[in-house]
Amino acid sequence: MIETVPPPRHCPAPCVDGGGAWDILQDRWDRRMRQAAAWLANEPAVVDIGCGHMGLREHLAPTTRYVPVDIVDRGPGTVLHDLNGPGPLPVLGERAAALLGVVEYVEDVPRLLTSLRQFDRVVLSYNHASVQDLLWRLGLRDKRVLWLHRHGAMRFAGMVGRAGWQITCRHRVRIGEAIYDLRRTC
Repeated sequence: MIETVPPPRHCPAPCVDGGGAWDILQDRWDRRMRQAAAWLANEPAVVDIGCGHMGLREHLAPTTRYVPVDIVDRGPGTVLHDLNGPGPLPVLGERAAALLGVVEYVEDVPRLLTSLRQFDRVVLSYNHASVQDLLWRLGLRDKRVLWLHRHGAMRFAGMVGRAGWQITCRHRVRIGEAIYDLRRTC
């Protein structure tokens, strides 16, 4: 049975510390990282692709080997790689990977999903086309996030399957965003 991490306390907007929208986003990101860490809890090592400030590391067990990958150097041990660059993802020799808040910024999603087949398991998040897109198209909402694409849940699942992955679990983070636990098919 897969454990679902309960949502964190919700920070009212604006927060006492003046963080407001930033705190709400941070809560969402933290909830997403905690869910990924719960799913990856039994993995001896996790490659965090698009690691950013390496927040996932804080939620993994201290015995889990953490391999950060990013487009910029995040400190000792960071593997530098541009997912939109011409070169393939380096072979990292680990079984599991996480991509949280990354896929929306990758130009060629099928190529990315295929390159991830070096792993047996991948936990990733994705923001699907949603009500927010409809509001933006109708001019009722400003577009402030510059994602390169937004595929609906069914289309995204089809891309995942064609790349040789099986979705073993899908958890809704919020409306329009989900986190997936993928296993490589033979």
